[in-house]
Order: sequence, then structure tokens, then C-alpha cells
Amino acid sequence: MHIECNWLSLEKIHTSGQCFRWVKKDDGSFIVPAFGSELTLKQESGSEIFLSCSEDEFRDIWHDYFDLGFDYAYHAVNAAGNIQSDYLYDAIKSAIGVRILRQDLWETVVSFIISANNNIPRIRKIISALCEPFEGRFPDAKELFDMGMEKIRSCGTGFRDKYLYDAASFFLSHDVKADLSGADYPQAKEYLKRIKGVGNKVADCVCLFGLGYRDAFPRDVHIKRIESEHFNGRFPEEKSLGGAGILQQYLFYYEREKNNTLN
Repeated sequence: MHIECNWLSLEKIHTSGQCFRWVKKDDGSFIVPAFGSELTLKQESGSEIFLSCSEDEFRDIWHDYFDLGFDYAYHAVNAAGNIQSDYLYDAIKSAIGVRILRQDLWETVVSFIISANNNIPRIRKIISALCEPFEGRFPDAKELFDMGMEKIRSCGTGFRDKYLYDAASFFLSHDVKADLSGADYPQAKEYLKRIKGVGNKVADCVCLFGLGYRDAFPRDVHIKRIESEHFNGRFPEEKSLGGAGILQQYLFYYEREKNNTLN
């Protein structure tokens, strides 16, 4: 099947730093694993995208995964007008097509614990190593727990081994999805910080990419530098019309594009 979407760039999403298991093929198509399924997509030109799934699977999984129910163009125009920043305008222009993926909660927690003090190629390598014993499938909490810290460490996780092991233990001893049901963004963030290795930045990433809180605003060293240089020390989240996290992704993408570090 195919869809048309004016604000969806597979290439830009792939390099945006929010997903780490997409695979780009030589023909320009992408293999996207999520929620126990695997999708092949190819963007032939502009807004037309071909997908290797049925309409039922697209409706049940991929429509929400790509957050296709939200009008990114409308939000970008109105939020930028509300904030009035030349730097933000440039960032939005650069990042047109970046959407916030709505990913599996458990996988997002693991991925962003691994992301701490790390770079994107190495994050991808570590996650690939964790998936290798499971024929490329992302291990669930019990499978990761059963690996033990030594095997987790052998995947290149370094000091993060104990945090991943603790996260698995936490998910096994708590019904995390049920606990977070009905929680607002601040409540969800504080709950996630109960997991060792999950501080403010990782919790915000999980809230944004794993729970769908578009107002979550992760701050790493790059974003903090942007805030210092272009927003008088603090990005005006309250003017973001409920989508501060979307604007954060545009800023993050633009900064990496300017520094030629997209990969």
C-alpha cells in the first residue's frame, strides 16, 4: 500500500536520534522493526511512501507509530509564530519531515539508558548486539534480566550494564504501563526516574518517544548550548503550543546538520 504525507521524511527521521534499529537498504528503502512487526518503506518522491503492510496492519500499528494523526505543518507554523525566533525558523525549515515516533515503552527505556554519554553509531551497535541472541528481535524485560550483567556488559554497554539490569528488574516487578495510565507528563517523568540510570534527560526522552508526551523537552549538552546561544538560556516551552518536544527535535536535527554529524 502507499500513503501520502507532506511532513514525513524517512531519511530525516532515521538520522534524528530517536530510533536506533531502522536499517537503510542500498535501494534507499528502510526496514523498520516495531511492536513485534517489521515494515519495509520506500519514499519514492516527495510525499508518496510505499509500505509493505496491509491496511489493517497500517491502521493497527504504523499510523500511530508515525504519529500521523497530528498536523506537524500546522503546529510548526503556529509555534514558530508564537515564539518568534530566527534560529527556530531555520531549524524548522531544515527539519521538515521529522516526526516524533511513538515507540514501544520498554525498548525506549533501554535505548535511552544506553544513549547516556554515547553517540548514535555506538548506540546502534550496542542495541544490535543485545538483539543478536534473539535473532534480531528486541529482548523483553525477562530476557534481558536473564542475560545477567556479565552478558549485558559483553554487548558493549560499559557502565550502563547495571542500569539495564535494574530497568529489567523494575519492569518485571511493576506493571509500568498500568502505573502510567492516566498520568500526566510531570507524573510520568517522576515515575520513570525511579529506575536507576534514568535521570531528567532520559526520562524526558522516554516521555517523548515512548509515551507520546509531545510537551516533553529533553535537554542534552547540545540543546543546552542552543538554549544558551539562541534563547537567552532557556527555550520558551510554554509558548510551544503543547509541542515543545517536537521543536526540540527540530533544534537537535538542525544543530547536527550544521555540524555535519548526521549519520
